[in-house]
Amino acid sequence: MKTQKLYYSYFFLLCLLCISCNDEIFNENSDSIPDLLSRQTQKTDAQIAVHYAPVFFQDVDTTDGLCRNQSKSGSADWITAVNYDNDWNTKNNWENMVSGRNSGKLIPHVYYYVTYTKTHYFVLYAVYHPRDWTDVPFLCSKDSHENDMEGVLITADRKENGDFGAIINAQTIWHSSIYDYNKNEILLDGKQPQLYIQAKGHGMRAYKGSSDKDGSYIKYYFNGKAAVSPDKNSRNLPQNINYNLTALENSLWKQRNNPLTFAGASFVGDNGDGTNRANAPWGWKGGDICKNPAKFLKDKYGWTNFSTKYISDTPIQ
Repeated sequence: MKTQKLYYSYFFLLCLLCISCNDEIFNENSDSIPDLLSRQTQKTDAQIAVHYAPVFFQDVDTTDGLCRNQSKSGSADWITAVNYDNDWNTKNNWENMVSGRNSGKLIPHVYYYVTYTKTHYFVLYAVYHPRDWTDVPFLCSKDSHENDMEGVLITADRKENGDFGAIINAQTIWHSSIYDYNKNEILLDGKQPQLYIQAKGHGMRAYKGSSDKDGSYIKYYFNGKAAVSPDKNSRNLPQNINYNLTALENSLWKQRNNPLTFAGASFVGDNGDGTNRANAPWGWKGGDICKNPAKFLKDKYGWTNFSTKYISDTPIQ
């Protein structure tokens, strides 16, 4: 009996030794083995979004001009949640902005959506404003509309073990256009990419430096603390304000079939020039920049060593 037990002990140790010796072979084929045997570092979507969270320099125009006080002392340039007024009716967001400002409800939110392949992380960030506005006489209605959403797709290397790599590309939404930037064109604040958002129309592009800070701006950043509304005193600029990160698939995407919020991929709105003028991210340029960023970038650049096979969930389709 002792001999049999000793035999089993030797056999067990031999098995462990074989597993240890072949550990590198397992890792090379990690797609087909249990997670227990792989050395992948699993990151949550929230962790990924936080790691690459941008710093936004939001230009703020406090001059209302002749367009019936559309900026409301600059608050039309504050980013916030689509449902900042505690409802999903986006047809009243233009009107409710003033009371939202006065009651501190214009709390900054940045929506994010994370997907990734074995080689790269793709993080889309989107910002919302209740008004796209102008102060140009005779264009007050023609050059403004209710609801506005712009954003950026950040692409970063994903290391073999799943750790974070460097940012390699940014695609920003500038109204109906997409601006693209390579890694050398993206200025960083520490490790965070810096972006500029124009006043009024809220197009987004790469931050160029001090020339993008004219004294009338809000610097939005993420620090993990609960966000609060900016100071409504328009003279108190610039301001540094932290924002909340909100998962796109758990918020706006769930409202995609709500007729009070969306008509197709467009926000329901009736102020300014026409109706339903702003799109959600899944409606930007055919939607691939949100729904299938790997294909979008592969088609655009033809990159090699660039996987288009997702290993993340892809709930927005």
